[in-house]
Amino acid sequence: MNERNLLNHIDFRVTLLMLYKGQVVIDDVLAEVLRLLSEKGSLLAACRGLGLSYSRIWEKIAKVERILGHKLIIAKRGGKGGGGATLTPLARRLLKLYYNAMEKIKPCSDFLGHIVEIKKPPPDITIIGSHDLLLEHMIGGIREAGFSDIEVHWTGSLGGLAAIILGEADIAGIHLYDIHTKTYNLPFIERFMLKDRVVLVEGYKRELVFAYRDHLHVESVDDILKMLKEGKLTLANRNVGSGTRLFLETLLKQYGISTDHIKGFETEYHTHFETVSAVASGKADICLTLRYLAEMYGLESVHVTWEDYDFIIPRDRLNKESIKLFIEVLKRYYSKINKYKGYIAKQNMGKIKAMT
Repeated sequence: MNERNLLNHIDFRVTLLMLYKGQVVIDDVLAEVLRLLSEKGSLLAACRGLGLSYSRIWEKIAKVERILGHKLIIAKRGGKGGGGATLTPLARRLLKLYYNAMEKIKPCSDFLGHIVEIKKPPPDITIIGSHDLLLEHMIGGIREAGFSDIEVHWTGSLGGLAAIILGEADIAGIHLYDIHTKTYNLPFIERFMLKDRVVLVEGYKRELVFAYRDHLHVESVDDILKMLKEGKLTLANRNVGSGTRLFLETLLKQYGISTDHIKGFETEYHTHFETVSAVASGKADICLTLRYLAEMYGLESVHVTWEDYDFIIPRDRLNKESIKLFIEVLKRYYSKINKYKGYIAKQNMGKIKAMT
């Protein structure tokens, strides 16, 4: 392309950013998401309507809520699945301020022209929660059985529970460790007041390890934590709200290690693939991840713990044929799970456990 033709394709775009103490809290994309959420009563529907990643928008909203110290969206009762989402009064006021400001600069801007609502039918299954390799394989089996439209968003365990509360998810995969009871998942169902709304479907155990390249000379978790504390290692960390990050934070507290001393702690990778890839490529020295994936990438590892990975399903979704198939596929993997290094089947794998 010559210079004249190149210049003919140059365009300009003015966008509007709302700042709070110098940090961006609302841009054009988030404004449209919040506006559509207000209309549809669902964050997932708003993201699907705009063709946006639910997990990325969820992280964006969570970040803004941390900056402001106030919630933008809240769960509401009623609607399909017994839930939904609505804007808080603060979010409505901020959105009004944003669009009022937009009107003032409208003569010189066309910054919402790139956002087009995409009409999509609801998926067969919506899975939101913690990233897991075995779950990815099971999803492939469900698609082969005829339910091809499966929507998956890796938001982390807490994001999965939040999606259940909002009525966005059919299934949430979680692995949340409670330091007080030294158990997984059930205490968080009680904490989020979900006992009367959900069942827990028994999953499997996963081996968590610290993964690193073979140039490091470590023999134990103590060695690794000492080197992290001394700033000798760069960590590839998971996103806020993920069970892996929460477990790491618990581990660091037990050892009296401040996160301020750890290089890379504030990085946010959304999947185990991303953290392990960062270590394998040399962008980071170490990550807390699954043994299965560490070995896939040829990394060395040190055992940390075995954790429970379970599934939370709203009671009123259990009669969906796609959900019945999911539970059946989970049971079938009881005899297949030994093929996956770092995974162990729980005795009641696939069993529905009602909350009492």
